[in-house]
This record gives sequence, structure tokens and C-alpha cells, in this order.
Amino acid sequence: MVEWKKGGRMKDLIIIGGGIIGGSSLYYLLEKGYKGKILVLEKNDALAQESTSLCAGGIRNIWSTTVNMEMTSYSIEHFKDFKNIFGVSIGFEQNGYLFTYYEDEWEDIVNFKPRWDEVGVNVELIPPEEIEALIPGIRAGVNHLDPDILEMVPISPIVGGLYGKDCAILNSTSAAEAYFKYSRDKYPDQIEISLNTEVHKIMIGGGEVKGVVTKKGESIEAGAVLLASGAWSKKIFDDSDIPENLSIPVEPIKRMLFVVSPPKSANYSHIPLTIIDNGIYFRPEAENLIVGRADENQIPGFDTEPDRSYYEELINLYMQARIEGAEYSRIQNMWGGLYAVNTQDNNALIGEHPDFKNLYLSTGFSGHGVMEAPAAGLSIAEIIEGGGVKTIPEVKKLRIERIREREFVKETIVI
Repeated sequence: MVEWKKGGRMKDLIIIGGGIIGGSSLYYLLEKGYKGKILVLEKNDALAQESTSLCAGGIRNIWSTTVNMEMTSYSIEHFKDFKNIFGVSIGFEQNGYLFTYYEDEWEDIVNFKPRWDEVGVNVELIPPEEIEALIPGIRAGVNHLDPDILEMVPISPIVGGLYGKDCAILNSTSAAEAYFKYSRDKYPDQIEISLNTEVHKIMIGGGEVKGVVTKKGESIEAGAVLLASGAWSKKIFDDSDIPENLSIPVEPIKRMLFVVSPPKSANYSHIPLTIIDNGIYFRPEAENLIVGRADENQIPGFDTEPDRSYYEELINLYMQARIEGAEYSRIQNMWGGLYAVNTQDNNALIGEHPDFKNLYLSTGFSGHGVMEAPAAGLSIAEIIEGGGVKTIPEVKKLRIERIREREFVKETIVI
């Protein structure tokens, strides 16, 4: 491990990462009364330019685990009121989410519906004809397809849909930037934001955090460190020579998004974010659609180069089979970004590291960081302030210790 060497700047708290998790954490800490000096370290020349800005911008409270339902339900209410709090529009539109299901999956969804009702998740089970009414051109059946097409693109009839009416889309970059701007304007004497400053190592001494070392070689002392660096979190752990048994199971996994022209001339501007066959999803983006699908064969790493053929030779084939006119959905733009995937249970790590005092983590969100950013920021602020999680008690289940104790919080609805 990197041992502490005295010298350099001194701060009460360092936040590693200038994305939406770091911004939300900063905002809630200060609003909850944190009095110390905070330094935010961001490796890029602007805030919120990595995973925050490269995600699909969807937010849903449809999950299999209670903690994710409660965190995202809190976040939806927060984002709904965002403009009133921050004076900034973040493009928040509650068009909903629509999951579509085959017969072999549908019974489980019907049986789980009472649990969503119990937690207060506003979902509706809808029949195929309502799905076809919601999404222009979608065909729930498969009778329109030749047998040879079905052999190449093996899809089945859609027998029902799970429609989350409170779910939404938003501009995550605008939201993240607003957290930082609001905090800096309201608490100018407590905040320093240092851009183009990549953290190389965390300094540890006597079982507690002492600060960080940047890639420029500067040592910055701090009473506490919050690691909110998403896909780069484990690399910082590794570079700090923290033993593997004390590290975190967070891997960077590329996810690609494609902006495509909509099928034919139908109006898709207010459709829900829709998940169809083989995990393919799409949502409105101005006059176009954003389309994506998680590649289960993606090798962990920091590569973010988009692959045009992944859309043309896989995703679009399924879209053509399911949606009339999707053969005209040509790529207008594309990019790759990184999920910070918790390889053990696809859920975040939120709390103080059990072996290093004052080293706090809010990472490993596995693709739902933007959706949970307000709830995560609030929760880590409550933890850092010393009282533990209060507002959303379920967040206690995301403690770091659960990994070594093998008390996983398995999330199954991951797209």
C-alpha cells in the first residue's frame, strides 16, 4: 500500500471523480451541514465528461431488489423537482419505461407485480395490443416473419408488457454540472475543483486514509477520501498497492450507444424507453432514437471505441424483425462509454471501507449510477457526517463488507 508522506496541500475531504456521483455527493454533503474544506479532483478538462455524459440517460424504478426500487424512486422525485431547486432544465421527461416479455418470462412478472405495488413502484401490466398502440410499428406477434428469418433472428411472440409510468429520461450531463455549480455558488469558501488532475494513488497510513497522489506527482493530504470514480475505481485501488483481498470487484465494461434515424416517418418523440428482444432498448433523442444493447461477451477494459457492425449485424436485425420500417434506421452517431460493473451482484458499493478509516466509496453502480445518483449522494453524505444512512435505510445493504461476507444483493433486471 502507498504509505502516507507528509507535505503538500491539505483538505478535509477529497472527492475523486467529477461525474454525477461526485456532484451529487458534494451537493448533499454541503446541504446536510458539512463544514470542512472539500477538494474535487477530475482527470478531464471539464466535469461530467465520462460515463455520466455517455450513458443513455434513462431512469427507472423497476428492479428486482428493494434497495434499487427505493433509491431510484427517491431519485425520480428529486429529478422531477430539479428545476425548482437548481434553476436548470435537465430535459426531464416522464415518458415511462416499457419492458416486453415472452410467454416463458411473463408468469414471473405477473407474480412479482404485488411486490412492486407494495414498494410503491407505479407499474402496469399491459397486453400486446396496448404495446402496439404505444410504440409505432411494433408487431407483438411473429406471423409476419418467414421461417428462415425466425431461424436467423430467433424471436417469440410478445405476450405482455411491464409499463413503468413514473420512469423517465434526462440529460445527465446537465444534472451533474448543476450539482457542482450550485454547490460552488452557494459554498464558495468550502469548495475547490481541480480539473486535469488525475488521481494515481490513495495514501494509507496506520489503517486510515491520509490523502492522494496525483499523476503529476503531487501529494495532497486529506482527513477523508470519497472514491466516486466509477469504472476507474479499482484501477486506483490497484495502483495504490491495496491487496486484492481488500480491493473491490469493480470492472470497466464498454457499453455502446447508437443514434439512429427512426423507422419510417412515425413519431417516436414521446414513446417510453422500450426494451424488446435480446435486451435491445431504444428511446427518443430529438428527432432520432438512441439504441443500445449490453454485449455479454465484452471483455473488461478501458476501450470505448464503438463498433458499427454491432448495430448493423445484430441490433438492427432484431429491430427489423420486430418493428416495421426499422431497416431505414441508419446510424447518425455512435459512441462507447464505460459501466462500472460490480462483478459479484451488479449493485453499488456505498459506505466506508471496513479496513481503511475515512476511505469512503460510492461506486460500482453497474449501469444505474445516474438513476441512483441523488439517493447515493444523500446516503454517502449521511454516512460521512457520522450518523449512518437514515433517509433510505435499505442502502445499508450496499455496504462494502457484503462482498467478503458473500451477502450479495443480486439484481436481475439489468439492461
